[in-house]
Amino acid sequence: MSANTPRLETERLVLRRFTPADVEPLFSLMRDREVNTFLPWFPLETEADAARYLEEHYLDYYRRPSGCRYAVCLRENDSPIGYLHVDDGESHDLGYALARPSWGRGYMTEALAAMVRCAFERKHVDVLAIGHFQGNHRSRRVIEKCGFQYEGTIRQGFRRYDGQVFDDVCYSILKEEYFAHPQRFQPQAVKIPKEFEKEG
Repeated sequence: MSANTPRLETERLVLRRFTPADVEPLFSLMRDREVNTFLPWFPLETEADAARYLEEHYLDYYRRPSGCRYAVCLRENDSPIGYLHVDDGESHDLGYALARPSWGRGYMTEALAAMVRCAFERKHVDVLAIGHFQGNHRSRRVIEKCGFQYEGTIRQGFRRYDGQVFDDVCYSILKEEYFAHPQRFQPQAVKIPKEFEKEG
């Protein structure tokens, strides 16, 4: 996917590129140890750490030729409440995190559904893959609501920042499955910008 990440809009959200001004909400998200319970990296300790993380993992990433990384923002104030990324590869792996005050409101389901639609209808990918640590029931519900099919569990497939090992529960959607029943994958309407097209 293009590093020229376009904005995507849903009923309540805007998915856009991160900017240097997003360091404070990113720090708030990534310092929260409960959010980081099922993520592989250490919680951030200082806002300076967040600024470095933002530069290395988002701003510098946009200068590269592959993948899409989005700030998930509320339409009402354009402030990030989470992130969603798609990394290029054979299976176009997805990942996300959401700030704890926004849990339980369907925001990540809405954002992930937007990405699923764009990936198949604009980027013409063959397969999308996603996973979660064993026991992350919130993430499992989001993934299942967006129509992903369970593939299998990789035993001890993820090591967290503190050394604890978790099973990795894996899901996917095939292009053929999406186009057979596209409405099944869309909890919310999505506006797809025309520039979100396959390059070349």
